[in-house]
Amino acid sequence: MDSVPRALTYEQCCAFAAGRVADALGPVFAEVDSFPTRVRLPDGPLQLVDRITLIEGEPKSMTTGRVVTEHTVHSDRWYLQTDRIPTAICVESGQADLFLSGYLGIDFETRGLAVYRLLDAVVSFHRGLPKVGETIVYDIHIDKFVQQAGAWLFHFWFDGTVNGEPLITMRNGVAGFFTAEALAAGKGIVQTTLDKQRLPGKKPSDWTDLVPQAQCALNAAQVEALRAGDLATAFGADFARAHLRRPATIPGGMLRLVDRVPLIDPTGGRFGIGFVRAEFDIHPDDWFLTCHFVDDQVMPGTLMYECCLHTLRVLLMRTGWVGEADEVVYEPVPSVNSRLKCRGQVIASTKTVTYEVTVKELGYRPEPFCIADALMYADGKPIVEITNMTLRMTGLTRARLGAIWAGEPNPPTPFRRNEDCAAQTRS
Repeated sequence: MDSVPRALTYEQCCAFAAGRVADALGPVFAEVDSFPTRVRLPDGPLQLVDRITLIEGEPKSMTTGRVVTEHTVHSDRWYLQTDRIPTAICVESGQADLFLSGYLGIDFETRGLAVYRLLDAVVSFHRGLPKVGETIVYDIHIDKFVQQAGAWLFHFWFDGTVNGEPLITMRNGVAGFFTAEALAAGKGIVQTTLDKQRLPGKKPSDWTDLVPQAQCALNAAQVEALRAGDLATAFGADFARAHLRRPATIPGGMLRLVDRVPLIDPTGGRFGIGFVRAEFDIHPDDWFLTCHFVDDQVMPGTLMYECCLHTLRVLLMRTGWVGEADEVVYEPVPSVNSRLKCRGQVIASTKTVTYEVTVKELGYRPEPFCIADALMYADGKPIVEITNMTLRMTGLTRARLGAIWAGEPNPPTPFRRNEDCAAQTRS
């Protein structure tokens, strides 16, 4: 099929996302444009493929294939946090497995009667999050398509690099194409007794609380105060002791993903060292629905991951892990395999999503770090499970936290570059 391209411009990627597939891939794929739905890239803000530099595989073959894409972190990107791409957006930028499945012919099998949903992925980071000016190259592979219980599934993986340096790996990726009836019949996440078994959490042997700890909750006004950096209004008068000019906090704008926090329990959860529950109201015109996808509106699993990370940040701030906005970078702990399992969806009819995050490890490397598990619900139904979700506060140290809580007017610690600390490898 000589008429089918082996690379795409940004404009062609946008045509694949929201226009005619024939404008991107040529007349061989024209029939797909007559189907009620088809596999697409996201539109608008979530179309994160700047260009496709290589396409390998036989079009319409339903076999193996490879695609190489690029995403540059520009200074005007909507998602920036401390001049970096956030964790979940970095994962989402490797979204062209969608494109590759279409290129390999999935729409000719589903005929537009089944839609894409991510099922499983294992993600690990290997360095700090990319900064403004850096370009991420994603090398994405589909190994096989299989039919199972009446649905098409495909197995995929990718490597992401920056200047040839490993940034992110995604392994054991599984996605599928499901009818509306199959999606409605899904049972969601099913946890076993073993999954709920109480186990001891991990903390340093010389752990001391930075601020008095107690169960609490944040209403909508307190969450907004926290978002604005008003720690004392959010968490209470004890937080007036933190000597900060402009605290790092949870994002607003398009990444405003938490409305209320009904419970923060510093000794809760199955590991006994921290539990938090947060809520977020869904509206049919939410931007992440209307652009993902234009003919199949559903919240992306990666953004659900980001929601749970924000919830964890609230818990850690209540623990006393606070710092200056120009001092702290929230990013993953390198070399930890985080597992994402999706067994349900958030769509326009969903009213409220709930995030429950359970801390399993707290410590310093020397920056504060946390490993946690998360469970997300859509209108009470468990739909997403994240195991070994990680977060570290690059730029902070235990000594710096002590100075903050002692009220010492220390100058902010400058950002470290993206070199990784000496560190632990977990899986």
